[in-house]
Amino acid sequence: MTYSTRPCATPGRCPMRGALFGAALTVSLVPVGGLSAQTPECPDYDPELAIVWGTVRALEGSVPIPAATVVVRWSGGESAAGSLRDGLYIVCGVRPRVPVVVQATVEPFTGAGVPVELEPGEARDVPLAVAFGGTAAHAATGRVVGTVVDRQTLRPIPNALIGTDALGYAGVSDGAGRFRLDGVEPGRRSILVRHLAYGESETPLAMPSDGTLELEIRLDPAVLPVDPIEVRVLGVRSHKLEMSGFYARRDWNERLGLGSYVTRVDIEDRGAARVSHILAEIPRVDFVRGSCRSSRCDFPVIRATNPTCQHAKRDGIETILGASLYLDGRRVRQVAGQGVDDFVMPGDVAGIEVYNGTGDLPGEFADHNAQRCGAIVIWTGS
Repeated sequence: MTYSTRPCATPGRCPMRGALFGAALTVSLVPVGGLSAQTPECPDYDPELAIVWGTVRALEGSVPIPAATVVVRWSGGESAAGSLRDGLYIVCGVRPRVPVVVQATVEPFTGAGVPVELEPGEARDVPLAVAFGGTAAHAATGRVVGTVVDRQTLRPIPNALIGTDALGYAGVSDGAGRFRLDGVEPGRRSILVRHLAYGESETPLAMPSDGTLELEIRLDPAVLPVDPIEVRVLGVRSHKLEMSGFYARRDWNERLGLGSYVTRVDIEDRGAARVSHILAEIPRVDFVRGSCRSSRCDFPVIRATNPTCQHAKRDGIETILGASLYLDGRRVRQVAGQGVDDFVMPGDVAGIEVYNGTGDLPGEFADHNAQRCGAIVIWTGS
């Protein structure tokens, strides 16, 4: 690694030149508080953006850590880089004038997040530390996801710093108020929230082991003489739905106004006796009577402009041409005399997805019939 002592006219605001992972890295010696500090420079300097640099060290002994991953997160984006042999890192192209969180990870250990806010063209020295402990404790870490909203208007709050007492501020809410914290240790934890207009708060809660906790955080403006924070635990997310991509599809499509989603909590709140009763409450879902007298033979049809989305006979067998029905990710072939209530009961359902057709249909459920008539996806288990 090569260092230069080229003078810097504006301390803390020098651009970086040279490749981060190349054979040579050019830095400047800039006086900081009477001492000299090595300030890296970015290859494509943009005065409208900011730079974060520094050294990653072990919390115990302050030993520089090479090959650490440093991530800078802000609302709607992030940038990452790796630390070099002497622990030095540089992250360029950081969004200025919004709260950002800088955090270092050496798998499976993650250091505390450091919140900063930078001006355009600024290069901030942010030292980072990673604590190394027993791997057993980290193997059982979980995840916290949720949204931050205004308690009065329920509107999403972007740019809120979110963290825990152990991780520090490790996340930033996006434009929809959503956030995610990984690597949260189980047990009694405190959720930290900071926002310029809503102040700073700390709320205790119980973190499950190796699970995902979903929260809705409601904030009051800091000027109001009321409690500054309200946290509602919406429940522990279903591991099966997490692995199947249910929550990822729901969180993405709800922003775009696509699809309809029902979770276990929704089902328990409705107290429905049959799955068909749950589906009947979803917009654009109708039912067509099967070839027997029992209402259990009704099958769901998503109201669409395609007139062929109805039942018909094929090879002498009355076959359903309504919405495609998927059970735990597998297509279920419905025939006359069978209804959705013959396959599953409300107590067995973990989640339901309903798609109207090609416009909002995920690829994994886009069979030929579903592209014309939509799909209903039912997940069972916990």
